[in-house]
Amino acid sequence: MLNKTRISEEELQELRMKIRGAVEGELEALSAEMEKTNVYPKELWEIGKKYDLFRISLPVEYGGMGLCFEQLVPILEELGRGNSAIRMFFHQTNGLGWEVMGMYGSEEMKKKYLPMMGRGEYFASFALTEPDCGSGADIQSTAVKEGDNWILNGTKHLISFTDIADCYYTIAVTDDKNRKHGLTAFFVPADTPGLIIEPMPHMMGCRGTGHAVLRMENMAVPDANRLGPVGEGLNEFIHALAVSRASIGVCLLGMSQRFLEMAIARANDRVTFGKKLIQRQSIQQMIADMATRVYSLRLLAHECAIKADKDEDIEMISSMLKLDAIDTVRFVSDSCLEIFGGIGYFEDNPYGPLERMYRDARAMWFEEGPRTVQRLTLVREVIGKKGEMRCCNYY
Repeated sequence: MLNKTRISEEELQELRMKIRGAVEGELEALSAEMEKTNVYPKELWEIGKKYDLFRISLPVEYGGMGLCFEQLVPILEELGRGNSAIRMFFHQTNGLGWEVMGMYGSEEMKKKYLPMMGRGEYFASFALTEPDCGSGADIQSTAVKEGDNWILNGTKHLISFTDIADCYYTIAVTDDKNRKHGLTAFFVPADTPGLIIEPMPHMMGCRGTGHAVLRMENMAVPDANRLGPVGEGLNEFIHALAVSRASIGVCLLGMSQRFLEMAIARANDRVTFGKKLIQRQSIQQMIADMATRVYSLRLLAHECAIKADKDEDIEMISSMLKLDAIDTVRFVSDSCLEIFGGIGYFEDNPYGPLERMYRDARAMWFEEGPRTVQRLTLVREVIGKKGEMRCCNYY
């Protein structure tokens, strides 16, 4: 486990409010152009450096702040309040971007690349998902050892940030007879010969994330770029994805909180038949239900963070968190739009970017797996390998 640190509650609150100001100010100002072009603006990098957004969770020994997951939660929640493409970028820089290398890379790799990541000079993307078999043990890409190199062939798709990535973490089959211990992870610089990038169409929401298809055609990767032992790539990625899944759940918490705040503001201002909406019992009940969902999700996020910081297995609780987060943001966003009425369906809303957030929320259903995948993941732990019911009391 990499060393983590804590800052005082006063410092954390100051950092949180500083980032909220950036999310709803300088970063929000970049959104309109990103919606049109689907491209990250250059200003994003400088803003990220200004607010230390590249180094919040990176360990101190590599130039980061090294915040523990419990203190990272409120920061991710603030990022979740804003543009989801920007949120996705900084969620990755403070998660999968450095953690895969930090946990499984060689000392030489870590000393070279992690400080660069913390300075916003090097960005890593995650290339796992394949078009015909998803993101699990049925991966079809192959890696064959030839001398000091591995020769990779296969196709990955729905891969984010391909227009700005400096490298990729990917996984391929090295032993087809033993899938559980037959997949190996690799670090692949973006300029590796044989790596072909084909951009995908714009998405409904979360625009600016540079999604593409990656084709690996006889791509030679040095054995020195292997991440962890041969055959353990799937287990490595499963662990990394559990942390990332929890982070996405927290970001959905931030988005849900902002939907709630916008709904309350609109209900306080909107008058129908001589009466403010906030005074109507039906609207009060909707807001009560929204607040209860958000509060419950926050408690689950806090519990998951505590377990992560204790280096406990969070695969089950992170799936619970993501599952609950999807259901919460769906309920809260629908309720918010209903309270707004028709004006909520338009762009440039004075209460906040409701229309864009509504679309962005749907994109987050699929990051690190939809509800069906989360249920399959967590139920294995709930009922046990032999089908016996396990206790879910964690207190």
